[in-house]
Amino acid sequence: MSKKITSLLIMYGCLQLATVLPAFAEESVLSWSGFATLGGVYNSTDQGDFLRDLSQRKGVGYTQRFDLGVDSRLGLQFDLRVNESLSATAQVTNLRRYDNTFTPDFSWAFVKYAPNETVQARVGRLGFDVYMQADSQHVGYSYLPVRPPVDYYGGLPISFIDGADLVFRQPLGDGIVTAKVFIGEAKEKLPLNGVEGNINLAGSLVWGGYLDYQWQNWQFRGGYAQLTLENEVPGFDVPLAILRSPQINAINPSLAGFADAAMIKGKQIDFLSAGAIYDNGPLQIQLMFRRLFASTIAYPDNDAGYIILGYRIGKFTPFAAYSEIFTLGVNKNPGLPDVPMFSELNAFIKNVQGVYIDDQHTYSMGVRYDVMRNLDLKFQIDKVQSRDSFQWANKQPGWNGNATIYSLTLDYIF
Repeated sequence: MSKKITSLLIMYGCLQLATVLPAFAEESVLSWSGFATLGGVYNSTDQGDFLRDLSQRKGVGYTQRFDLGVDSRLGLQFDLRVNESLSATAQVTNLRRYDNTFTPDFSWAFVKYAPNETVQARVGRLGFDVYMQADSQHVGYSYLPVRPPVDYYGGLPISFIDGADLVFRQPLGDGIVTAKVFIGEAKEKLPLNGVEGNINLAGSLVWGGYLDYQWQNWQFRGGYAQLTLENEVPGFDVPLAILRSPQINAINPSLAGFADAAMIKGKQIDFLSAGAIYDNGPLQIQLMFRRLFASTIAYPDNDAGYIILGYRIGKFTPFAAYSEIFTLGVNKNPGLPDVPMFSELNAFIKNVQGVYIDDQHTYSMGVRYDVMRNLDLKFQIDKVQSRDSFQWANKQPGWNGNATIYSLTLDYIF
């Protein structure tokens, strides 16, 4: 159903654009802009690969101690203004993806209709912005640190949807209140670190919205979104079927229920977030919290949050940050007798509960230097303490979870 709805919405938007383009050709204006980040990252430990987010399979540390691909990215954006009410936008980004390539892809591609300052509707490929700043996470120049805090944003499985949204904006007191609702389909692929294959989000229904209030130097936002997973994890089908078999459940009757709890096809992930940003002259403060609920034990519920403090002194802005993510609880199933004939099933039972465990906190400090109006240079040190985090790849036995990450980036907008 979600695929049909999304396809119809996109088709309708394209037909509307095709209808009005000839009539407004003389009024149309085409413009373009772009952004680029060149980033180098050094990891103090070779016991695991530090990852920027879930979309990356290869990081820095175990694979190589220094890497230019974790944070580097390039984007081009094209905007077509048909008239005062109708426009179209396409944004292409080039960054390290789930298959370790830098293949360009569309992060935005939508038609926007805004008949007045109160109402706005878009259809096409849209950024997933239920969290503040999530929609601009690839534009390094737009945020203070080297990268959005990994403990908070790194676990997001979605960065864009194919669908539609509707925005209402209205003055309220001395500020502006904005309400947004959206619905669409996820399209991305996420690597399974440590094993072959990817989780394919294609066909997964996403819907939600947020309420935002901007008042003087403050911005507040609360958001909610729900993702219904369409596809099973590669390789899960066979062991799940075995765990449901009468022979296995004669040994442990709870394993059929465990299999139902461990599957991800048809399961839901709910995102609940709240945040505040203060920006007044030299002082900048960001405070964010989120809770993730999942109806599968393969992705346990977790809480995350962060705070960033920055103070501009001339062209320099020193900043400090603290971020944390922790799992709320992990199901522990007794499994099968510890004998060789059940070793593979017992390993599956154990591993499926630990694939997405995430307990980690990070202390960060750094400085941003604004070289000129559209160019900045950033240096950042992250002290990571990880009990067990899926935001690391190639974790080696015996690693204590401690690492120091040194990052240097050059951000440019044009």
